[in-house]
Amino acid sequence: MTPYLLDYLCEPITKAPLQLLDAIYDADGNILSGELLASSGKHYPIFNGIPRFVDFVPTKSVKSFGDEWNYFNFNEFHVNWLSHTVANTFGSEDVFKDKLIVDAGGGSGAQTRWFLEYGATHVIMMDLSHSVDDVVQRNLKGFKNVDVIQCSIDAPPLLDQCIDGIVYCHNVIQHTPSVEKTAHALYQLVGFGGELVFNCYPLNDRGLVRWVRFHIIYKPLRELLSRMPFRVILAYARLMAVLRLVPVLGTFLERSGFCVQGDVPFLDGEYAWARMKRRFRNTSLNTFDSFGSHQYQHYKSDDEIRSLARDLQPDASKILNMDKYFLRPAPIGCALRIFR
Repeated sequence: MTPYLLDYLCEPITKAPLQLLDAIYDADGNILSGELLASSGKHYPIFNGIPRFVDFVPTKSVKSFGDEWNYFNFNEFHVNWLSHTVANTFGSEDVFKDKLIVDAGGGSGAQTRWFLEYGATHVIMMDLSHSVDDVVQRNLKGFKNVDVIQCSIDAPPLLDQCIDGIVYCHNVIQHTPSVEKTAHALYQLVGFGGELVFNCYPLNDRGLVRWVRFHIIYKPLRELLSRMPFRVILAYARLMAVLRLVPVLGTFLERSGFCVQGDVPFLDGEYAWARMKRRFRNTSLNTFDSFGSHQYQHYKSDDEIRSLARDLQPDASKILNMDKYFLRPAPIGCALRIFR
């Protein structure tokens, strides 16, 4: 934990200031361990250089995502991130240069790393799972201008309106107990000139075929698989990843809701075998994520997201990507950008 982070930290619920106690520093002046004391008397520990705002037994969702990111790691999907999320939300990676960024629900830390590589001045990554002590450490090794907080993103331990850069929450908010509560909590962090960037799984059940796919196939199958152990869900995802490579059958399985490959960008000079391996990895990860054992997986209608965006920012001129976000099919990875 860098001393820089102390200027932003606060008690998650009351937003009261915190006092650093019993700090132990490394040779670079970073805080390895200690405690953060709130005026209420509540203590929050710091260990392994990470402030911990968790005082509960990890839930099924927390364990599920920790296992997922420790196993898969998102760093293999850099080209997907650039081609989809960056291109369709921001237009260019240049938007990250010289910005303070909060990566809310950072998972494996891969996107945090990419923000840093593209010139962010500092990144604060927040995640609730035990990935912060495993894959995140590997992905962020060697970077000095980064902090990791273990916390729930619907109660972030950061001061209101302290981020004049980007509060980024991509493909995460639907996995929190309340999409609306989390969006409001994250938008509270955004200062003047800053922005909240978020998306949510869309509810796509209009028309008979879509309704059957979502309610008759996908939802019961997820209800079953989500109760299974990690290795069973992983085995299902890997089986679907193999079958997705079979012409006709693979397309049928995805369109029927049994698996998710998504778009796999073409690479110049890539051999067919290498592309097949990338398709396999894509389907394994996306299918596991779709059917995993995490507790919350909300799907929101267009009207619900429009209402939420207007509630956060009544000035429509300060919300970018509204038209593009609600196209069907939407540009892959597109998120709303809501400015203060």
